[in-house]
Amino acid sequence: MVRKTIGRSRALRVLPEALLGREAPRARPVHMHLEHTTRCDHVCSTCIRAVRIDGEEDMPVAEAIGYIDAIAPKFMSLNGIGEPLMHPEWDVIARHAIERHGASVGMATTGTHFRDQADRIARSGVGLVKVSFHGAKPRTFSRLASGRKLEVVEDGIAAVLEAKERLGRGPSIRMNYVVSEQSFREMHEAVEVAVRTRMDAIYFKGALVQKGRRSGLAAEHDIDELTAAVSRAARLAEERGMRTNLDHWSREIQRVGQLPPEDRSPPAGRCLVPWVSVFIRVDGQVLPCCNCTWHPDEGQMGRIGEDGDFEQVWRGERFRRLRREMTEGTYSLTICQDCPDPVTVGQAGEMAMQRLWPGFLT
Repeated sequence: MVRKTIGRSRALRVLPEALLGREAPRARPVHMHLEHTTRCDHVCSTCIRAVRIDGEEDMPVAEAIGYIDAIAPKFMSLNGIGEPLMHPEWDVIARHAIERHGASVGMATTGTHFRDQADRIARSGVGLVKVSFHGAKPRTFSRLASGRKLEVVEDGIAAVLEAKERLGRGPSIRMNYVVSEQSFREMHEAVEVAVRTRMDAIYFKGALVQKGRRSGLAAEHDIDELTAAVSRAARLAEERGMRTNLDHWSREIQRVGQLPPEDRSPPAGRCLVPWVSVFIRVDGQVLPCCNCTWHPDEGQMGRIGEDGDFEQVWRGERFRRLRREMTEGTYSLTICQDCPDPVTVGQAGEMAMQRLWPGFLT
């Protein structure tokens, strides 16, 4: 109870500093991404690994615990460019954040390791597991997800839910559906899959492709076809009682209309990420946002140890400059210029109201 109260008070301190645009916030971030592994047994079509394969390694548990203790996050995403369940001690790291700091922990996964680790997942204390989908039909799913099989993932989800019921504890499961030219026509079928497998929600996310990233709508999408696909999926989700963020997609489509990507204005509102969140890479390099992994030569705020402790990096000149740019609306980082979904106050509130973070905001 004491840890939760402290966590809430920190969250309340962070938001005013973000809204005021303080360049060196007194409060530490309330959310962290921890890249505890870069190992993965798949190279999916819209993953950064398809563009740039890093060396594969696991973060030592002692180092992971050190980063967690330095930040004391209220929320932690156990993710980077690797498959989180491939780290041999991923649950030890998760439990430390939960038990020591009262953190809510989530992860995004391919789902292919669910069957073998179902009991371990249920016992871990992780509140939200997001399963990545690149298509809803078996053939599309396998083609875009590096040979992963839809039936294997569905069987794994069933195994986790069975373990959850048997043990009386376990995570909420959400589908993360990557919307691309190859997958957007199957959005309504994704709703069917989520209902059939008893997932709690679907978050549709635009593919971070190299062309047309503005607004999350890829350059090659036919806007009329996309509008029809979104409308069909939204109607079905309402009928089946499945929570989604398709209202957001409908508004974004209306906002950009028929404008080509190069003429689209960025989404309105200042991104809060450099005040509320941080990304720690497997080598201790600090990034302001997980999307910065798409541009490995940009966004490096400093390496913990080499450039001081976390507090020094968090309030250092590189982070100060980035926050100043955010406040002024000038962006030197390519990923910020092209960002499809800045985390604004409105967007964060909308996500919370739609309960698209089940098990993560509790």
